[in-house]
Amino acid sequence: MHYVDTSVLVAYFVPEIYSANAETALRDSRRYPLALSEWTATEFVSALGIKCRTGQLNEAQSLSVQRKFKALTDFFEWLPVETEDFRQAHDWLGNWRLGLRSGDALHLAISHRSGHVLITLDDRLARAAGTLQIPAELIR
Repeated sequence: MHYVDTSVLVAYFVPEIYSANAETALRDSRRYPLALSEWTATEFVSALGIKCRTGQLNEAQSLSVQRKFKALTDFFEWLPVETEDFRQAHDWLGNWRLGLRSGDALHLAISHRSGHVLITLDDRLARAAGTLQIPAELIR
């Protein structure tokens, strides 16, 4: 099973340099079932907000992307975010050499606890996963 990082979802729904990679990864049946968490959904909307504030998307485009995402949510397995995930993320964030941001540490913790392979487009996140010996695929 595979846990999808927000970077992959954003690239899938919004044209970016690695959108083709994201589409290939999400359509690859060998990775099924694909999993998300409520954190992924929250961070996804936040990323769309950043794209709106920076002029990469307008409000109508953001709302359209959000509708498309909601239409596909039944396609994914939804993993809970548990207290132990926050505690694990906290511990990993204490190791500043990993270079993790808080949201990325939470993705790693959820992926690690659930035993899912993390799929990401984020180099820093993939490197941290490797250091922590958490299975991850950098799809670029």
